[in-house]
Amino acid sequence: MEPLDVRRLLIVEGVEDDARAAKRTRRMQDALQPDEVEMVDDARLCEIMDDPELVGRGRHGMRLEISPTVIFNLGRFDDSDAQRAARLERFPVLSRGTYPLSGYDAFYWRRSGSPEHRRETGMICQPAWQLHTAWGCHYRCAYCGLGHYVTLMMNVEEFVERLPRLIAERAPKQTLFQYDNGTDIVAFEPEYGASELLIDYFASTDDRFLELYVGKSANVEFLLDLDHRGHTVCCWSLAGRTQCAQFEWRSATMEERIEASRRCQQAGYHVRHRFSPIIPVRGWREEIREMIEMLFDRVAPDVITFETIRYLDAAQMRALFDEDLLDPKLLEIMAADEREEVPDGCEIPDEFRHEIYRFVADELERVSPETPWAFCREQCSTWAAFAGDLSRHGQLPDRYVCNCAPYSAPGNPLLRTTSPVG
Repeated sequence: MEPLDVRRLLIVEGVEDDARAAKRTRRMQDALQPDEVEMVDDARLCEIMDDPELVGRGRHGMRLEISPTVIFNLGRFDDSDAQRAARLERFPVLSRGTYPLSGYDAFYWRRSGSPEHRRETGMICQPAWQLHTAWGCHYRCAYCGLGHYVTLMMNVEEFVERLPRLIAERAPKQTLFQYDNGTDIVAFEPEYGASELLIDYFASTDDRFLELYVGKSANVEFLLDLDHRGHTVCCWSLAGRTQCAQFEWRSATMEERIEASRRCQQAGYHVRHRFSPIIPVRGWREEIREMIEMLFDRVAPDVITFETIRYLDAAQMRALFDEDLLDPKLLEIMAADEREEVPDGCEIPDEFRHEIYRFVADELERVSPETPWAFCREQCSTWAAFAGDLSRHGQLPDRYVCNCAPYSAPGNPLLRTTSPVG
């Protein structure tokens, strides 16, 4: 496990009633060495999590050190609808946030990209069932706020044992299942043990695959000898060297992430990369070119996706980042933006966002023209602007492959066919 300075460990009641969860609890507690340990029920958990003096809020900004609260939580699979509703009405804090503390969201429906979502937002994505056992992060990326607390499901074996039925009932046709994009999950391994359990499960299936979100980590040693049988895809979030070092504090460097993906591909895993989020630093063209050249010199990813930094306006950019590291054009353009309504994800105006995308697309085509690429969570208008480029790879708004779409599993004819490289 990567080092984590834990301020407070909360163990939810019921965790230690499960022998396998209790064993995981002891192993993780030994690894984390928290300053304080407290057994909590729903009421006490909500009291702590609702207190900003105890659990911080907001994005990290530059080089913020945090001693997070860690929660050893319990996945809950047998509560009736009435029991869920009553519990969440009594303890609304449990259902707050993207990934709540209730324990009800291990098998989670991502609605982004659904017809309703596309009509509401104009954004192209693909809805899917996702797997979650964790939320919260080791790293302190300036634009993020996931470092204040971590919640980890302890009864992972129970979840994996229930997966065949969950998939059969809710996602019988889905072939690729993303795990776990609420954290860089491998940073907790191998002590946590959830990645190995899921890799083992998907290795036993005929036509289903796991997408393991490695994220910004290079902690992959434990993966290399697992018998994954080609049914796991490892996915990294990759950025240029300034962004990795300055804006994604405590994460692996650009070179370390690329080397980790090389080692995993050599061990037979399928590998993919997201350039996400792209932050236009000074000299961003040169840094993106270097990143792409280094990546494809060492690795053969089967697809690339990318997106620019989003959900931040000019004032927030200035507050979170060292302005001297940013491309001056970025803040100038954003400050001059007079749009009354800004679609989510389009805080960088289209002209400059498309300028960045044009450069990335041209570099990918120059270095590895056989590798398909796609936008991550982008507007229909952006897809239309790049329709000719995308169509060369068979990529269309209603039929495309990306890192985590439900049918972007190995074997999809739109993916680049790769083999392990040295």
